[in-house]
Amino acid sequence: MRNIVRLVYILAVLILIDLSATLFWVTNDLATEANPIMDFFLQISPLLFVVAKLGLSGVGIYILYYFRKRFRRKVFKILLALNLIYIAVFMYHLWGVLFLLFSTI
Repeated sequence: MRNIVRLVYILAVLILIDLSATLFWVTNDLATEANPIMDFFLQISPLLFVVAKLGLSGVGIYILYYFRKRFRRKVFKILLALNLIYIAVFMYHLWGVLFLLFSTI
């Protein structure tokens, strides 16, 4: 049970990092949003993008957390997969920052 809670916290932090990094890249015209659903919200307003990202992510995390006792193994595997995906997204953002830093020197 503790592992599930830890994965939820880690996922929440990774989502916030992705949210912040995406806003930085897009508002500075250095990238575009890859997710078409989130891009729709971002095209309307950055604030709507933040609300949608946090709302959709929050609902998803809550559903997984709610069912953590009934479907412990499945929820754990889903959270593990989501964490791995967001770690890859984090690495992609980090690669972008490093590329930006070293290309301006």
